[in-house]
Amino acid sequence: MTLPLDPHLLYLYLIAVCVLVLAPGPDFLLVLTRSVADGRRAGVIATLGISLGNVIHALLAAIGVSALIAASPALFDALRYAGGAYLAWIGARSLWSAIVSRADGADAPASASDSARDSARDSAVFTQALLTNLLNPKIILFQLAFVPQFVAPELGHVAVQIFLLGNLITLLGAAYLVGVAALCAGTARRVLSSQRMKTALDGLAGVLFLGFALRLLLTDRKFA
Repeated sequence: MTLPLDPHLLYLYLIAVCVLVLAPGPDFLLVLTRSVADGRRAGVIATLGISLGNVIHALLAAIGVSALIAASPALFDALRYAGGAYLAWIGARSLWSAIVSRADGADAPASASDSARDSARDSAVFTQALLTNLLNPKIILFQLAFVPQFVAPELGHVAVQIFLLGNLITLLGAAYLVGVAALCAGTARRVLSSQRMKTALDGLAGVLFLGFALRLLLTDRKFA
């Protein structure tokens, strides 16, 4: 079955997406911190949550829901405020964790968790990653401003083209984030041999997430 995509536009699109995927953002930071703090498994689970969010965004763009959200100041602002608040909450939790760890003693050894706690943690990581992605209106604007430039209307099936192109971002982004998870988890054992390093990581992640929250709150609806 031949995909309804223009080969030349697809080639240019893949080059552009590879560059864009490498740009750090909340998704990258979440996978990075989860991988270093909790290991490769947590990083991969975060990647799955982010990937599901990207698939949903691509579907919403294909059926026109994203355009309705971007065209409505009330809906767009509601999503923007919710996303900013959620990122700020993640940042505040990371900062609080750093403060508590420092108060309890920077060199205290980390305790092992049982399988039940691991399962609960996996679920929490997946949900956090999914919400971080879904509540980011910048992805909606990206799907509306960037993806349609590589659609060939003369080939028909415009909605299908938008969905396929949107999910190429999902696939390439997932491959990159899994690589990040593997590399970061490989160094995590050395880095986290000192609780002081984990405290520093939590503090840095908290500041960065708060920065992403502020940037998201300042996002406007211009996407043309």
